[in-house]
Amino acid sequence: MTDSSLIRQKLSSQTDLDWFDSICDILRKNANPTTHTLENIIGTEKPNPKNEIRGSKFLDTYDKRFRGACINPNLTSDQPDQPIDYLGFWGATFKIKIGDIHKRFNDYKTVINTYDGGTQIFFYPVSEEFEFTAIDCWTDKDESEIANLFDLEVHGVTFKFGDHLVQGRDGYSMRRTKTTGANSTLPKAGRTWWQKLFGSE
Repeated sequence: MTDSSLIRQKLSSQTDLDWFDSICDILRKNANPTTHTLENIIGTEKPNPKNEIRGSKFLDTYDKRFRGACINPNLTSDQPDQPIDYLGFWGATFKIKIGDIHKRFNDYKTVINTYDGGTQIFFYPVSEEFEFTAIDCWTDKDESEIANLFDLEVHGVTFKFGDHLVQGRDGYSMRRTKTTGANSTLPKAGRTWWQKLFGSE
């Protein structure tokens, strides 16, 4: 069994909260997370028979608690690997409480989404030990309808990457203003760290 297969199996067997913790660990800087590496763990590209223009690569996930995932940049298999800009998961059977995310990432902002409606919960800033720089959650409820934010369950989570905070009609996001290099393969030190995390031989 390959490292990727083992990681997929481990992630699929975990509770929603343990899955979240594991994804955060995979996205630590010392694990050297890159686009090809994460895509190989998460899923295969969704068919696009109408050749619609997609800003991100949409994935059919191996973990069936999710209806789908998306990742940026949208790379073909023969393109050099690059740092991740965006990674999102969603699915009706996936549930995580805002309070549980808050226990791990203390700082957050809430903002009304004037484009789609609802409320964005944006965890920022996060520790520099992670490759991602923010975590984005969304609910279709207005802030006035949320009795206790920390009890609120959401059905999706998005990891944002970049060094510059921006705000639009649909809420906050992150953009890269600094370029970073990415290796096309996981270095030996990073691979050893992943094996330690998931118990791979």
